[in-house]
Amino acid sequence: MDHDRRFIPTTGPMFSRTSPAKADLATDLAIPLLAQGGWSALTLRKMAKAGNVTPPAIAAWFPSVHEMRAAIAQRYGERWLRERGYVARRRLWWPALDETSALPTVGLPDGVLPRAALALLPATWLEKVFDGVWLTVVEAGRWDEEIASSVAAVLAAERDLVAELLGGGPGLGQAPLEQDVDLVLATVRGLRASCAGQRGEVTSASAGRTSAM
Repeated sequence: MDHDRRFIPTTGPMFSRTSPAKADLATDLAIPLLAQGGWSALTLRKMAKAGNVTPPAIAAWFPSVHEMRAAIAQRYGERWLRERGYVARRRLWWPALDETSALPTVGLPDGVLPRAALALLPATWLEKVFDGVWLTVVEAGRWDEEIASSVAAVLAAERDLVAELLGGGPGLGQAPLEQDVDLVLATVRGLRASCAGQRGEVTSASAGRTSAM
């Protein structure tokens, strides 16, 4: 992810342009909207504008706006954790692959945080944006049971990821103590929220693009 980029792309690991599934198509459209306008931006009108189609075209994909939002929450959470896990493993176990694999800095002295915790924190502006979108989904789950269920599944999988990173990888080392996993999770989630709040202005790169739908 580009350190200097200050706009949301429409391709990359957080997008699924080749999938015909309506949930994936909707999530691709929703990511820039969520980054710029939060949960309230997920309306038929704004989704249609992002896709260069009419609101009825978007409405035809799902039984209701609520179902659309729930599908987006589920898909985004799955993508976000998959990419977070990929980046964290690369930073910890294959740091020589490319220069973007360096562990992020959070203004704390070396050795204060475990490397596994640092590997899960955003190192670029775009990572902060995507983390911010995830936190928006988490917040939406506070008042919606269906979204809360999707969020809970991602949080449980994130816990498994932390245990894997602390243990050195699948089948390697010893299983970490539960309290160590809990401590790293609490630290990462707190710092993630702080980092996401520092991302500044977000601009969509999709303005004026032609719909592929």
